[in-house]
Amino acid sequence: MKIHKFLILVCLLIFVSCAKKNLQLGDVSLIPMPVEVAPSEGYFEINKNTIVSVENETQAMIANRFFKQFEVVSGWIPSVKTGTEKGDIILINDSSFHEEAYELNVTKSTIEIKAATGAGFFYALQSLKQLLPTSFYAKKQLVNVSWGVPVVRIKDAPNFKWRGYMLDVSRHFFDKEQVKDALDFMAEIKLNRFHWHLSDDQGWRIEIKKYPKLTEVGAWRVDYNITDESLSNWWGRPIQKEGEKATYGGFYTQDDIKEIVAYAKERFIEIIPEIDMPGHSLAAIASYPEIACADGPFYVGTGGVIKNNTYCPGKEVTFEFVEDVLEEIIDLFPFEYIHIGGDECNKEAWKIDPDCQQRIKEENLANEHELQSYFIKRVEKMVNSRGKNMIGWDEIIEGGLAPNATVMSWRGEKGGITAARAGHDVIMTPFKYCYLDLKQGDDDLEPNLGYGYSFLKDSYHYKIISDSLTEEQGKHVMGIQGNLWTESISDFGKLTYMTFPRLYAIAENGWITEKSKDWEGFTKRLLTQFERLDARGTRYATSAFNARIDHKGNKNGGIDITLKSEVGNLDIYYTLDGSTPSLSSNKYENEFSIDKTATLKASTFLNEKQIGNISQKFFPVHKGFGASLVFNSPKISDTTNALIDLNYGKLNRWDAPWKTFNDNLDVELNFPEITEINKVELDFLRFTIAGIYVPEYVEISASEDGKSFKKIAEINQMEASHTQGRNKVKTTFDFPKTKVKALKIKARRVNPIPEGHHKVGTASKILLDELVIF
Repeated sequence: MKIHKFLILVCLLIFVSCAKKNLQLGDVSLIPMPVEVAPSEGYFEINKNTIVSVENETQAMIANRFFKQFEVVSGWIPSVKTGTEKGDIILINDSSFHEEAYELNVTKSTIEIKAATGAGFFYALQSLKQLLPTSFYAKKQLVNVSWGVPVVRIKDAPNFKWRGYMLDVSRHFFDKEQVKDALDFMAEIKLNRFHWHLSDDQGWRIEIKKYPKLTEVGAWRVDYNITDESLSNWWGRPIQKEGEKATYGGFYTQDDIKEIVAYAKERFIEIIPEIDMPGHSLAAIASYPEIACADGPFYVGTGGVIKNNTYCPGKEVTFEFVEDVLEEIIDLFPFEYIHIGGDECNKEAWKIDPDCQQRIKEENLANEHELQSYFIKRVEKMVNSRGKNMIGWDEIIEGGLAPNATVMSWRGEKGGITAARAGHDVIMTPFKYCYLDLKQGDDDLEPNLGYGYSFLKDSYHYKIISDSLTEEQGKHVMGIQGNLWTESISDFGKLTYMTFPRLYAIAENGWITEKSKDWEGFTKRLLTQFERLDARGTRYATSAFNARIDHKGNKNGGIDITLKSEVGNLDIYYTLDGSTPSLSSNKYENEFSIDKTATLKASTFLNEKQIGNISQKFFPVHKGFGASLVFNSPKISDTTNALIDLNYGKLNRWDAPWKTFNDNLDVELNFPEITEINKVELDFLRFTIAGIYVPEYVEISASEDGKSFKKIAEINQMEASHTQGRNKVKTTFDFPKTKVKALKIKARRVNPIPEGHHKVGTASKILLDELVIF
């Protein structure tokens, strides 16, 4: 019996010991970085007995929402009590604080939070959350857990009042719960403006009761979506044909909108709806053709490059439609701003439309630019008359800026600078620094999402207020915003991949002062943020930490290779045999050369831990090097032998190795001596929006004497040739071993470009980087 009791006691001691050991400790790694951070030794423990003391109902609501999160991972929630002085975590109102400012003081015995507003208390709790260990972000419950918050004193306030994120739900529809997820990740990094792009050519996403066809027709398109990240066909999708059924899309009911607005309000985020006009409006026109200039039929756009997608400003029915729509929009969104787009307005239809030309004449307008200004100014009066302010993209400056308009500067800084000098408020969101749909790494190492480039360091270092503005003019710069257009985004995982980590850079840029920026510190804190995302199972990009692979063919028949990463102070290890790089692999020190075909793999390491993904590139060192070229068609003189110089083009039409041919290709390759070959590979670039197509037909002929040629391989590739999109296409010829002195490669281009394509009726170009011969 004594032994039995002894065993029970031992088990109880072990259980208690294990329970005490399950203390999860956090560290001080916050984004955005607070204004003042003073860490110290020790930690405060949050456990199931912790009491949170609040002063009023507002504090109680904020605290209850925050501490409820503990239930998922802990199985318990700290108790929130109003009017008690015995709390372990204490919220104290201090009216001397700025509207969004707060102070967070963590000691070993208490946590004290001071602020003047709900936003201040909310932001303090977001900082408290980031002080918790990354395991807090997991979706599974931990047993007998308590949470150690490091001792630290934080004083904080934002530098800019507008810290935004824009989500395009027209090109890809995200449902109500996914929008809430976006609001959640915004709130955690103290972003306070959600710009909701609700209409465009490819979908109308909000219920308007007076115009039901906007969602019956305008919310749906023929489904040409793709999920393969190696392909990109947005700018080459077939248009809808008569009789085809539109099955892809969705919309938010007005009840959905009210629910999401309330959800955002709880997180101190204001929502700015955007109804794009007068351009980017095909979904609305397909629903109500009477507001268009051109004749129909009209269909909701399936992809990019749309014509006849503008409202007709010559018709009064157009303005009646706009006013009715705005009436319902304004009733749903309580924030003071309404965004009306105004960008990329195709005015070609206006030039020949009799109603538009009559309006120009009646209003003494100089041209179609002034007609757009007339439209925007009338719309602004509608918005202002209902107590709201209008925002538009920087094109609204063209033809004359509306009197009270706020400008969102996207094509660069020029529009914002011009508006600020004229006394207008501006939000800076230039595409180079703020467009999250642009590529964030090496073309060949990234998913084939986006176009152009916007790197993490650019987003972080962007100076929001231009030096060209005076101090007074600079006061009109309200802040910064990251924009995610979703042409290439087909699911939420792609959304988060393109959003993170660049949105963290934008959030910090909008929160701290210019002189407080610390790139090295930011990238170190990002590693902790990555652990939080990993705990949640959220997809993100490590592009800035990945090894970038650059190369150049050398004169000795080899390839010189350089490796680097956007984030500095990382070690790079690589292999040349296709194996996974590790700390025992080659460590990169300087440029190196290879003289035989290799598969290069590389990755970055910090403190002997792998940080980046594995970057991979195949480098053929082939038999064509050292030969000479003669171009029979098109007739060009090439003294560089660019197609056999071991330089390989990236997925970028401007990359130097791509050779452009504006005719059918007929090139002859002469070897210095008889050479045995059995394979030829050709990489063509497909970039159909620019008229660059894969050839329809390719043939290879061989000659053993350099004079008489015999065809040894051919391929008809009409389907691949007429497929639109943006990617590299490899054409491979395998044949029996053949001794040759010369090869002739012929390729027939697409001419004319067929119906339904962007450059229909014109002749295509062929882009080829290398004739790879084995």
